[in-house]
Amino acid sequence: MMPQLVTIPVGHDAATRHQRASAVPVAALRGHDLTVAERSALLDCYANSDRTFLEIATTHGVDRERLQELWFDIFLAPSRR
Repeated sequence: MMPQLVTIPVGHDAATRHQRASAVPVAALRGHDLTVAERSALLDCYANSDRTFLEIATTHGVDRERLQELWFDIFLAPSRR
């Protein structure tokens, strides 16, 4: 018996999944008054969940407490609009 080829529906390739996944954190950051460093650090937190807030804050030159507060306010307890 020959194995059946699997057809993947259009729009389900890795690039499309990546684009959809990256749109979520970027959309969450809209409307917040953030510096470039804070925005970059937050996206780094989203992409690298295995790193600590201190590591990421140090890398981007952001205060760790500020980064952690932003993370929780924007991603874990988003305001209702």
